[in-house]
Amino acid sequence: MAAEEAIGSIQSSGSYSFKWTKLHLLRSKTDPLRYEYDTVAAKALHQLQAIAKTKGYSDDPRKRPDLYQLLVETHESHEDLETFWKQLHKVPDWVDWDQLERGQRFFYRYAAANLMGFALQGFVGENSAASGVVEVLVRTGGFSTRVLLHRLLETFQWLLQVTECLSAIQPGGAGHISTVRIRLLHSSVRQRILKMVESRPGYFDVETHGVPVNALDNIHSIATFCCNHMWLQLPRMGVYPTMQEKKDYIALFRYLGYLLATPDEYFITVDQAKATMESMLVHELKVTQTSRIVCFNFIKCLTDLPPFNVSKEFIEAGSRVLNGDELCDQLEMGRPGWVSYACFKGHCWLVSTLAMAQRISPILDQWIIEHWKTLLHSAVIQSGLKGASKFDFKYIPREGIKVNKEDNGRKGVNYGLLSRPVEMFYLGIFLLGLILVTSACALVAASLRLVIPYPGPFIFRI
Repeated sequence: MAAEEAIGSIQSSGSYSFKWTKLHLLRSKTDPLRYEYDTVAAKALHQLQAIAKTKGYSDDPRKRPDLYQLLVETHESHEDLETFWKQLHKVPDWVDWDQLERGQRFFYRYAAANLMGFALQGFVGENSAASGVVEVLVRTGGFSTRVLLHRLLETFQWLLQVTECLSAIQPGGAGHISTVRIRLLHSSVRQRILKMVESRPGYFDVETHGVPVNALDNIHSIATFCCNHMWLQLPRMGVYPTMQEKKDYIALFRYLGYLLATPDEYFITVDQAKATMESMLVHELKVTQTSRIVCFNFIKCLTDLPPFNVSKEFIEAGSRVLNGDELCDQLEMGRPGWVSYACFKGHCWLVSTLAMAQRISPILDQWIIEHWKTLLHSAVIQSGLKGASKFDFKYIPREGIKVNKEDNGRKGVNYGLLSRPVEMFYLGIFLLGLILVTSACALVAASLRLVIPYPGPFIFRI
């Protein structure tokens, strides 16, 4: 086992550095969590499968049961199901619904920055480089470029549902139901992989990576969702959440983590949540060849995707800004030119300016929150997914399924002034910003000249 980090030592992950404290998690604490998992849902899943079998359901996609609906109908019939049901519907004493509602608004308040952060840091910097998580993901086949977009949209669907409104995350709400479905899905994936390992020990390295979808994976995922915005994503785009916003958003995901069987004590306070995130950066990020495959396919999936037609170089520039060159080099990402960086800088200037304006004007803040909520729900759930997903077990681990690097099958775009509208818009913001800064500097210089006239030309003598 590697030596433990010393209290007061400076740790770093890419361009992010911090001091190790008593709140941080030692390996002796995190490593055993790889072998802990959600036994309550596992027992409930076993009972649901037994009930489904008696009703004529099977693994055939046409005869696959809706496990959540089956749980609703039969939870009173077995002790394990009733225990699972009661846990899901019990609201912990520490839940403050008003605070969670404020946390929901945080996502839409900075939606443009949050979405960019999720994609380029949360996925590229965390999921791709978290070796245990990525080894599970590639065995489901869901990270082939043929289906990756749909899988990403499902993740965003869940995020939109749990942030839509307060009633959505309360028992019986759409976000609450989707969270339960995902918890059952996690148990199904774990069960399937462990069964395969029994007959094919080399299929998944349990000794190295732990039990699939384990407690540490859950902690890492919740930290990625609620902490990375605050310290790894938004500040690098010029947006600085307030302490209250941090408290509210972390509290929201502490509750969602509870519903997903994540130990919630790691997110009790802002300081503890930050230390948990930083501990994951030190212990969990390790680039492997599988990481490179997932990163490659992710970039391919988004490149030239209509109607935005974002370029590979723009994705790489944003990834390097948010993750640092060292990690991106390990992931074998390309090095884009200055135009791509200028486009991403235009994005940063836009979201930071909007954030400042929203703090000045509550009316503007409310309008932007409602605008993004309507736009995203329409684009992701109605248009992208053609209706809400039920998170059924369709990406099933099987022998021989393991994703490799793939192309996206698109022809690309015909280059022109409007061929890449997002990048052209951000480039325009960047150029406008340069003009405004230059003009402001010239105006200040002229004003100073009027106030304090120079007696004569400067003469430099040696």
